[in-house]
Amino acid sequence: MPASGSKALLVVSASGRALAQSAARAGLRVVVLDLFNDLDTRASAVSSASVATPGGKFSAAKLLAAADRLCPPAECEGLVYGSGFEGRTGLLGKLARGRALYGNSPETVALLKDPDRVFALLRRLGIDHPAVRRTPPPDPRHWLVKRTGGAGGSHVKRATARHQARSDRYFQMFQHGRVLSALFVADGRRARVIGYNEQWTVPARHGSPYCYGGAASRADVPPRTAAHIEKVLDKLAGETGLIGLNGLDFVLDGTTPCAIEINPRPTATLDLHDPDCEGGLLALHLRACRGEIGEIEHAPGACSARAHAIVYATQSVRVPSNVSWPAWCTDIPEPGSVIPSGAPICSVHAAATSCAQARHQVDMRAAQLGGRFQERAA
Repeated sequence: MPASGSKALLVVSASGRALAQSAARAGLRVVVLDLFNDLDTRASAVSSASVATPGGKFSAAKLLAAADRLCPPAECEGLVYGSGFEGRTGLLGKLARGRALYGNSPETVALLKDPDRVFALLRRLGIDHPAVRRTPPPDPRHWLVKRTGGAGGSHVKRATARHQARSDRYFQMFQHGRVLSALFVADGRRARVIGYNEQWTVPARHGSPYCYGGAASRADVPPRTAAHIEKVLDKLAGETGLIGLNGLDFVLDGTTPCAIEINPRPTATLDLHDPDCEGGLLALHLRACRGEIGEIEHAPGACSARAHAIVYATQSVRVPSNVSWPAWCTDIPEPGSVIPSGAPICSVHAAATSCAQARHQVDMRAAQLGGRFQERAA
């Protein structure tokens, strides 16, 4: 594991706050480049910057320039990345040049985000998945259309007759059931599940009904289902050399899991489990990337369940300077910044004795905070 010292880890993700806070728990220095550069991200980093385009994606030019300025290869302890590179593995490769990469290779990411290859692989390893196809289905009513390499759910639409075949698009049959995820760690040979989460989506913007809304930990997964998932993930790690923190999204209707996608990088649910892991999950990620999972030590006094939810702007809002942010808020935007309609304002958190109670509490908090901003037009 990198030692704290003059060098820093470079953390790059759509939102780097959770990784930065996990690094702080482990006493690690980090430079964070993400899309938001929120106040609490800055507080946990040696330095940080937003590298976003006006459309809310990574600007390749800004990202590479900021990385060379704030954490050049000679002064970089290593690169840790989160979401944002699923469809941009070439950019990830450029960023990793001269830096130790703590995460899956661009080639592994490309494999696991390619629907033609990953679903064939999962099927061979013994886990079901919804029907997928590259060409439009004859009857689109029970199908979704997704962007190859997409993340976060904003790219997922209900398929209609107007959706034609494209190289960056595929169709997936809608699957009924509970939407769940497994956060797991792998060392290239085996995998170990850290926890199961219940997830939900929200219609944060027009035409995007499946944006990531939040998740709650300690989801109830039947033992038979969990054993099957853990067996498949072990095989997956051995087949692909998967390393570090990763996620499996699946739907459960009964006891048979149906895989939706693999996320070959730390996921948003890191937030829910990081306090339970002694030393934090980023430290575990670094060890696993070096082939050293070992025993996962649980921190004392952990609560039963945690939940988080994203509060999206329902209209364009300017963040006032006098907002009193509750202690259960993270991803705090800079005062005076303008948040477009459909973009995240912040995240809210809750802890309770069960998954259902944690979700209920976080939903109330999200509604409470969202209501404050509905009247604040920019």
